[in-house]
Amino acid sequence: MYQLQKWMFLSKTRVIYPVSLFLSVMLLLLILSGCSGIPISYYDATTYTQLTALKAETTLLVESFDTKPTSDNKDNIDKVTLSLKKAYEYEFGKGKPNSDTTTQFDKIMKLYYEDVKDYLEYGPGSKDLGKKYFSEASVVLGQAFDIAISTENLKNKDKR
Repeated sequence: MYQLQKWMFLSKTRVIYPVSLFLSVMLLLLILSGCSGIPISYYDATTYTQLTALKAETTLLVESFDTKPTSDNKDNIDKVTLSLKKAYEYEFGKGKPNSDTTTQFDKIMKLYYEDVKDYLEYGPGSKDLGKKYFSEASVVLGQAFDIAISTENLKNKDKR
């Protein structure tokens, strides 16, 4: 009788152990795949600081295009362009989860480059563009920065 009970216990263990091991491994894999499957974009204080500083620099520079000759602004254009490129590379280096901010940087840089091109081609106070063309262009550029800043700010869970 003892042998029969021992054999029944061992046969149950042989059946239950592999099933429970299989289920445990499947549960572990399910948990791990759930954690790694969603790319998360986190708030970055450096990005927020760069965006707010660049907004002020670029909008003031573009606004000055209405009055300052191109020779006076060459150095400022180079400095702001370099700052924009640095900030873009910082964002681009964060990878795909941060693609929303990178896309907005693309739009900002496109607007900025178009304004610089028009400035260098037509100069300040051009009759072709109008006397306040670059003042209006700086407003549009500022709005593009505002969208990027608010997008980055939405990632800040501490403010909720």
